[in-house]
Amino acid sequence: MKLYTLIQPNTVVTDCLADTTKDVLSELLTHLHNIDAISNPKPILKKLLEREGLGTTSIGKHAAVPHTKIKDINKPVVAIGLSKNGFTYHISDKEKVHIVILILSPADSPIIHLQILAAAAAFIKRVDNLSSSLTDINSPQELIQFIRITENQDDD
Repeated sequence: MKLYTLIQPNTVVTDCLADTTKDVLSELLTHLHNIDAISNPKPILKKLLEREGLGTTSIGKHAAVPHTKIKDINKPVVAIGLSKNGFTYHISDKEKVHIVILILSPADSPIIHLQILAAAAAFIKRVDNLSSSLTDINSPQELIQFIRITENQDDD
């Protein structure tokens, strides 16, 4: 599974302005609600914050991959938020987060959920200096293209 195949240009926010985990998640969920990708962002935000309470989804390399399974959707939704300035995602983080890959999966699809998480982690692992690679990205299409190229590097 390739991450770029799951991302739509309308689910990418290239100029996240929030500077806290809760606010970035809220910004992404509100965006998804505004494009009719999800129905009610409030309970999803609550679930995501509960998940963060169990352990941060910040995974290093300036990236975080918050995720949860929800009942109200019938196919996965992957949203990406870019923060040019970065922000402290979790108090234990040594570096600011510049990319948030939000994964929402149907509650009855745990295998798909894990496959998407694996694809996100594999993408992040492949990029040597993720934060500097993202500074020149100004559109959703540019980000999706960057992810596609990165994921397909070794597929010759």
